[in-house]
Amino acid sequence: LTTTAIDCSNLTQVSLRFWRWLGVEQAFFDHASVRASNDGTTWTTIWQNPTDADVADFTWVFQQFDLSAIADGHATVYVRWTMGTTDSGWQYCGWNIDDIQLVSLNCTPPGDGDYNSDNRVDLYDFAQFQRCLGQPVPGGCEAGDMDGNQRTDLADYRLLETVLNGPQ
Repeated sequence: LTTTAIDCSNLTQVSLRFWRWLGVEQAFFDHASVRASNDGTTWTTIWQNPTDADVADFTWVFQQFDLSAIADGHATVYVRWTMGTTDSGWQYCGWNIDDIQLVSLNCTPPGDGDYNSDNRVDLYDFAQFQRCLGQPVPGGCEAGDMDGNQRTDLADYRLLETVLNGPQ
């Protein structure tokens, strides 16, 4: 699976985020990877399955990778998930991916989770977010609308959780 070209020409500190459910044998038998390119020809591997262990996710697993060296300032950025080569022995489920995002840490999102504007997102902000959960954005809940859909909901909670935990 390869994305279409994504314009990152005005972005810095670009990261790739997605959820995966992956099943693959160790790299001696099967090969799975995530790659990125800024020209569609030269690909950089940003993740590959380990050589010493199978990957057998039993739930959705959040993934985040720094793409800044490849994507920052480039007008054409591609991301590719590969599967293969594989052997005919054990058969696993392969790639299942969802909620793919390219994000820039220097952009100003619709909401940044910083309710008290102290330039950090911490437990105070989390407490304020809980107060706003399920509420429309106007009325002091703007910081919690991290996806810009004009409400504070569980999708925003997932983004806030990522900010609280920091980059992976």
